[in-house]
Amino acid sequence: MTSYNNKKCIGCGVVLQTTEENHPGFVKNITQDYCLRCFRLMNYNEIIDYDVDPQQFLTQLKNNNNLQHHYFYVLDIYDLPGTRNIALEEIIQHNEITLIINKVDLVNKLINEQKIISYVKNIFSAAIINRNIKNIILVSSLKNYHIEELYQYITQQKKDLYVVGCSNTGKSSILNSLIKLVNNNNKPIVVSNHFGTTLDNIALDFNLPIKIYDTPGVFNTTNLLNYVNKNNYKKLLVNKILRPITFQLNAEQTIFYEGLGSVTYLAGDKTSFHFYKNNNIILHRTKYQNQDQYWQNNLDKLSLQLNNYADIQTTEITISQANNYSLWISGLGWVTFQGSPGQKLLITTNKNIKITLAKRFI
Repeated sequence: MTSYNNKKCIGCGVVLQTTEENHPGFVKNITQDYCLRCFRLMNYNEIIDYDVDPQQFLTQLKNNNNLQHHYFYVLDIYDLPGTRNIALEEIIQHNEITLIINKVDLVNKLINEQKIISYVKNIFSAAIINRNIKNIILVSSLKNYHIEELYQYITQQKKDLYVVGCSNTGKSSILNSLIKLVNNNNKPIVVSNHFGTTLDNIALDFNLPIKIYDTPGVFNTTNLLNYVNKNNYKKLLVNKILRPITFQLNAEQTIFYEGLGSVTYLAGDKTSFHFYKNNNIILHRTKYQNQDQYWQNNLDKLSLQLNNYADIQTTEITISQANNYSLWISGLGWVTFQGSPGQKLLITTNKNIKITLAKRFI
């Protein structure tokens, strides 16, 4: 990125640059005083989300954290384990924390709210931040689900709020929904006219005693979206209620997620597997022994593909205890099944994708 004399945006404090539009500090002309992100907020009431390097963000957060910060930690219900950042949780463990579970409209016709909250509580029961989780709030920025309730909750807070989370969790979309709600009540939103912290935060003034700080999204290296063909990216953003598909699988049968990966039921008695995935992904069943042939014959024809098949890796999971399980594959959703000792599964996809076996979600 090309910057000039370290000139900073007077809205958020980020160093201005003219070469990379999708990165913080972009301006079309270096004579401008506000970066594109601040300019869009002030003139169009729109938050633009930027990703930052995880290590850079975490280092800066650690250096600037204090106990007067209240963190709104945003997670994606489509990828609950994969949108957690354990290093982030270690830094904010002594602060007040509210968990914001976004995109609940994807599942709210499949499971009731209390069961979602109970599931989230169970996920965080052993987490280092558990004792300081003040509340769990379910929202959807897409359909403004519980956005007004979220705003009312904000008005009750005494500490400044910092909205944090991984990329693609919908953090900025939630803030945009809040901005729209407040503007409809004839209360203008403004950007504080002072330098932000080194985190390149934007301070949002909701005409409340406290401010809300939007922070850049933490780049999530374990989510499949970062490893797909660029032409597929928008198609893989999930914005419609999930329609699960069920397969009765015998041992040595494989289910392909088009060209994105596969789940193989390698060993075990015949079992029902329920696939909760983006509705745009077409699933295909084949025999395990034919999977290589499937790749060779179909890869060029498949509409959804990875950008690099040299980074494919297979992970084996063996079930040791009978239970109802959900197998989460970051970016692909999850698979629910009745587990019994001795079952074996193979998950094949990009080597960086986070794979989590947990208690049954839905």
